[in-house]
Amino acid sequence: MWLLLGLLTTASWAQTVVMSYDFEQASQQSPPPGWSMWGAEQYKTPANYTRDTTNPQAGQACFRIYHPAGTAGYVVSSPETALRPKRGMIYRVSFWARTDKPGPSLFYLTGYESIGPFVDAPSPGSLTVNATTEWQQFSLEVREGLDFPADRSSYVLLTFNATRDMALEKTLWIDNIVVTERADPEPVRLVDESKLTYAPLQHRLKPGDSLELTLDTTQRLREAASNCAGVSFHRVCGFTGHPYDRQGKYTLPEGTETAIREMHLPMTRFYGVGDEPFGVEAGIDKVAEVCGKVGIPQETVVLEFETQGASTKIAPEVWAQGVRHSVQAGYKFHYWEISNEPYSGQWGSGGAFATADDYVAHVKAVSAAIRAADPLARIGVGINSSSTRWGNYVLSQTAGCYDFVAAHHYSSGNVTRRAFEDVVLTDNFRKLDQVLRLNELIATYNPGRDAYQYDTEWGVHSAGPQGERADNVDHNGNIWGTVHRAVRLIYYTCEALLRGASSWQMLSGVGGQGFGVLFPSRPDSRSLIYWLYYYFNRHVGKWALELTGTAPWYTPPASEDTSGRFSGPQTPALATLSEDGRSVYLVIANGSWSKPTSCRVNLRNFTVAEATGVVLSSAEADGKPLVDRKEDVVSSLPVVVEGGVVSCKIPEHSVVFVTLQGR
Repeated sequence: MWLLLGLLTTASWAQTVVMSYDFEQASQQSPPPGWSMWGAEQYKTPANYTRDTTNPQAGQACFRIYHPAGTAGYVVSSPETALRPKRGMIYRVSFWARTDKPGPSLFYLTGYESIGPFVDAPSPGSLTVNATTEWQQFSLEVREGLDFPADRSSYVLLTFNATRDMALEKTLWIDNIVVTERADPEPVRLVDESKLTYAPLQHRLKPGDSLELTLDTTQRLREAASNCAGVSFHRVCGFTGHPYDRQGKYTLPEGTETAIREMHLPMTRFYGVGDEPFGVEAGIDKVAEVCGKVGIPQETVVLEFETQGASTKIAPEVWAQGVRHSVQAGYKFHYWEISNEPYSGQWGSGGAFATADDYVAHVKAVSAAIRAADPLARIGVGINSSSTRWGNYVLSQTAGCYDFVAAHHYSSGNVTRRAFEDVVLTDNFRKLDQVLRLNELIATYNPGRDAYQYDTEWGVHSAGPQGERADNVDHNGNIWGTVHRAVRLIYYTCEALLRGASSWQMLSGVGGQGFGVLFPSRPDSRSLIYWLYYYFNRHVGKWALELTGTAPWYTPPASEDTSGRFSGPQTPALATLSEDGRSVYLVIANGSWSKPTSCRVNLRNFTVAEATGVVLSSAEADGKPLVDRKEDVVSSLPVVVEGGVVSCKIPEHSVVFVTLQGR
């Protein structure tokens, strides 16, 4: 018996080499055989990816990967020889590396559903390669079913990037790459997301030459999801020194405080509340104070205690201490998010949670502590929906512990090399489909429970053409990012895909305007995104109304939509009705950079006494997000009412807000 057990154990751990590269084959080809240049065409320079016979790790040659400063090229193993993973297997990649400049380089296993055409799939894993000038061996091990699903990630490419800092000139040498597979003795089987069934995103409109809407005020879809138009604070002591400094002094300038109050925000979120110098209890007191000053209801506010970037975690008893204080003080905070982006270790930061199982254990312990202190608690779990381990697996293992999921639905497609329409329309339609799929996954893991999405960060998150941080990319916050957010808000509010959402971020410095809504150092200036929220929250009524009709249609090129699923209206529209039934509000975003459109609204069961309109736009494609003069981006919109028909013109790359007062 013991002999048989030993044989079985040995067999289960037997490894088979499925791919290897030693670069010993003499070749003048660059990159060497079996490798392909990747990324934007302007960075595909063969001389940067060569077989090198100088100082290999072993044998006669190695692979030299050169990264010129300010570029963004990298290499992958050739798609024609992609790794084809099998179910129930563990894959291990090992390689040797050295560099001329010690510091982080990057290795990825990049997944695709298909390679002709390329369709993205969950990527199995990544590794920060902290190479030195001497050869060192590195390895990465991933489990099918836990790190990625073989059914979706059907093709996997080995991916090397010489540096994480695109501005840095650097060379990375690689040698003796070996990929092995072995049977997983305890295979993980999760819900297959590709087989989930859910209703597609509802556009409510059909293709047409212009925007022709019909709405009947007696046809109510549902209550409008008004809590989705929030904006997140950073921390109590934010990096700008606001709204409090580290001594606990309130620092918001009067102009900034007034501006926040005038946004009529339905919710917000603070993180790191338990990591401030004055402690968790005083931190909660200060959140209550600032919410009172700016008019945000405590009932909808999310509080997170742990450190930025998940570098450390807060013990369950400290969570309980803070939550008990909130309850005893009579505050109405009940949304508690356990850790901000606990998966940050995937990108070489973090450290509090070495594995997803570490986070699962923390969620279970903290959830129990919070519920003991607050009987009305709603517990939030942070996931990365693009990662099987940090998304699907975490949801499966913590099911029953959480009430809401914060997936941080950023759109990260590059805004500087793509069409405006693809950034503001296609990216949203793709992301909203992911939101719908995640809703179905949450429901599958929580039968009979009310579990939902209540997201605490989102926006356009694109790096710059030279790898600049998203905070420093103006397109993320200027008219590009503003119209993108408007489209997202229209669908969130009408279709109630989430219970609440707050985008990133309330306060920033003028040096990085990609996400900032307000800038305390310029308290009298406002961003384009600010004016979006200012008007949006004034144009959301109690009831979302059914819309029928036509709209100009946008069909993205195949390079943006290989599935053919993400076409949609060029002019998404939202119609809501006030609680007393006396006002109809319209919000319309034009996602075309160059094509205005006429708009006609046929009203039923509503007589207009007065119609007013406002348009938010900017002609500056590369303009700064922050503007000093409101009139440079906000203007009145002529609205004509004849009988039961309301008409106006929707300018290109704009957001339009119309108020119809009834008789």
